[in-house]
Amino acid sequence: MLDKTQAQQTNKSLDLYQKQEYKKSAKLALEILKKNPNNETMLMNMGNIFFVEKKYQEALLYYQKAEQINPNSYGLKINIGNVFLEQGQYEQALKYGKSALSLTSHPFAALNLMGSALLGEEKYQEAILYFEQALKINNQDAWVYNYLSQCYQHTGQILQALKSGWQAIEKSGGEENHHINFGYMLYEMSLENNVDEIHSFAKTWLEKYGKNKIVEHMGKSILSKGDIKKASPEYVKNIFDIFASDFEQVLQDLEYKTPELIGEFLQEIYQHQKKKLKILDAGCGTGLCGKYLYPYAKIWSLDGVDLSKKMLAKAKEKKLYHRLICDDLVLYCQKKKQQYDLIVSADVFTYFGELDSLFYALSQALKKQGRIIFSFTANQENSSAYLLHPSGRFKHQLSYVENMLKKYGFEIEKEKYCFLRKEGQEDVKGHIISALIT
Repeated sequence: MLDKTQAQQTNKSLDLYQKQEYKKSAKLALEILKKNPNNETMLMNMGNIFFVEKKYQEALLYYQKAEQINPNSYGLKINIGNVFLEQGQYEQALKYGKSALSLTSHPFAALNLMGSALLGEEKYQEAILYFEQALKINNQDAWVYNYLSQCYQHTGQILQALKSGWQAIEKSGGEENHHINFGYMLYEMSLENNVDEIHSFAKTWLEKYGKNKIVEHMGKSILSKGDIKKASPEYVKNIFDIFASDFEQVLQDLEYKTPELIGEFLQEIYQHQKKKLKILDAGCGTGLCGKYLYPYAKIWSLDGVDLSKKMLAKAKEKKLYHRLICDDLVLYCQKKKQQYDLIVSADVFTYFGELDSLFYALSQALKKQGRIIFSFTANQENSSAYLLHPSGRFKHQLSYVENMLKKYGFEIEKEKYCFLRKEGQEDVKGHIISALIT
């Protein structure tokens, strides 16, 4: 039994957690736990704080201490199961979901946990059964519809997948995460079959949510509409803010090679040069090119620019950049007249179709005899200068890029056609180019 002071402090710590003031909440919780190590509420609160910070082992430690005090807590079983789920330990997550089922007459969270664990194990048909049971208890949860759409897609139930994905958008009130998931599902399905149904959903999506920049760009990409010349800054910002936390893991899974390839260019070009450079990482993202650029930069002379604040926060953690600027790449470069010896851009051209404005801006930001090193995805599908792929990314003809370089005073010194990354089961190939401004 808590005394009055401890009860007040406990409530205050919980209130701070709800306000997302996690450091203050944790500080107070730890003070309480020093006096009363068996305060189950504060043990769970500490677990929750570590969970939202994605420090899963620390979260598990506190949850398990609380579980020793109250082994029949439904909430603790769910929380521990979710830790295992996030760590990819699906068998353990499933075990805790089953254990939780017997502890409540309202097992929505347990059913959702079990369905998610089975989804992780790629047991899609079994997962569907649990998600459908969960919806019988609460048919307003957008994420259950989202997970169901994934299961239906993997089991070839295309119409059910589309309907569930649409419900996820509707039930969430049009949240960005669900728009992105729906857009990628449409894209993946469009590569396989059922194009008429997919186009029908894409048209409805655009009609209802077309003012959303993610929907506008992804929907038109699916429908192969040719009126988009570049991805809007709002689309790029929003999509990368959402992906920032998992971005590098996703790229690792896609066998992403571009920063490494650019690193090879750098080594070959600058291996005998002692002069250090003022460098811009254009569209730096989480800073994957940073480790390759840093050895060639003057002290305090490696800058990164990107539209996504959350991607820049990840880049800052690498402690490689002097300045990280949140700005539109074209606008930033136009303001930096002859500032840089080298500009590097890894897979940024994929968000530009028409390249005139981009190459003009890059030419403005470079010093005389400055250099750009960049990548772009090759358009091997038709003879157009650039193509908006159903994925929402642009591909370019080499001849078009060469003409743009020439137009803005660049001379190609090195070009390589190579594998850049995976896209589903397909290899994505493109070009790495280094060019001097003359």
